[in-house]
Amino acid sequence: GPLKEAIAKMTWDYGPKDVDGKVRHLDAHYIAKEINGYFLEDKEIKGTLYKKGTLVPSFAFLQDDGSTSSGNWLYCNSYTEKGNMAARRGKKDESDIGLYPEWSWSWPVNRRIIYNGASVDPETGRPWDTEHPVIMWNGSSWVGDVPDGVAAPGAGRPTFIMKPDGVGSIFGPGLADGPFPEHYEPLECPVEKNILSPQFVNPTIKRWNKEGTGTDLDASATCDPRFPIICTTYRVSEHWQTGLMTRWCPWLAEMQPSMFVEMGTALAKNKGIKNGEIVTVKSVRGEVDAVAIVTERWKPFNIDGNEIHEVGIPWHYGWITTKMREYVHGDKKPEVFTFGDSANIVTPFIGDANTMIPESKAFMVNVVRKEV
Repeated sequence: GPLKEAIAKMTWDYGPKDVDGKVRHLDAHYIAKEINGYFLEDKEIKGTLYKKGTLVPSFAFLQDDGSTSSGNWLYCNSYTEKGNMAARRGKKDESDIGLYPEWSWSWPVNRRIIYNGASVDPETGRPWDTEHPVIMWNGSSWVGDVPDGVAAPGAGRPTFIMKPDGVGSIFGPGLADGPFPEHYEPLECPVEKNILSPQFVNPTIKRWNKEGTGTDLDASATCDPRFPIICTTYRVSEHWQTGLMTRWCPWLAEMQPSMFVEMGTALAKNKGIKNGEIVTVKSVRGEVDAVAIVTERWKPFNIDGNEIHEVGIPWHYGWITTKMREYVHGDKKPEVFTFGDSANIVTPFIGDANTMIPESKAFMVNVVRKEV
């Protein structure tokens, strides 16, 4: 068939091999190097000869003649002949603004602040904030962070090099809800009006307010006394995305075994909830059980003179790896069972105007002790 070379010549040499030539197991370092990229043949660039098989030092060295490779140009420079840059743990920071350039690695080319060229006068290279410079021109070169989008001062190179016009924009084309930036309230919120402007919610969001079956899923509850608490969602480092893959890993399921709801001490005291108790998080769309985690880091908001509490739930859990699931013959069972259902049961079905990403970062719930 057409383009068969894309499959037949695919690189898949990512680990030590058996005597029969098959890879025994994948080695993450092999993959990281492939993402960085190699020289596929001897190549001279600006008077320096780079040998075939050596790692490309940065994306500036990638060629359009087939002599180099890179799985992702943004990560080119992350694994060089000096080693795994992301594994570095240098604590030196001469910037005094927390750049720590020798701690791990940042894309691209270890730049810590993207578009840092905007922090200096383009004609002189002098920092706008002289007390906290990100980069600055010392008369012959840039010092500080890895410079982005700047040649020598006065050269006229645009700062925002990834934008077609080379400049940053307060407003511009390209967004369904543009061109001007605006603050809108979430569809579900604890206030009756937008305090900043007349338009309450984004008028360009996607809503599924269909009549008939499923209408309850499209329901919302703003300023509803049944749901007085703001809820947000987030992830934990032990699980990937929804957790569909990582919940099957026993060591990960053991470290993060259950759906939880994180709340502040004041809210927990008001509700009579103790750390580790099973509670129910309810929205107008549904409810999920979760383990209560009471922490000092969650503080109530003061919104238009009213104290409003917030809680947070992760989105990694679901029925498929729980003990309560009805397993049938042939079903695979996880080595370590998890607890809790999907956060999607309580989140709103609202589509962002540009990406269609659901509005799961701000909605209204209540948290009650589990009824037994």
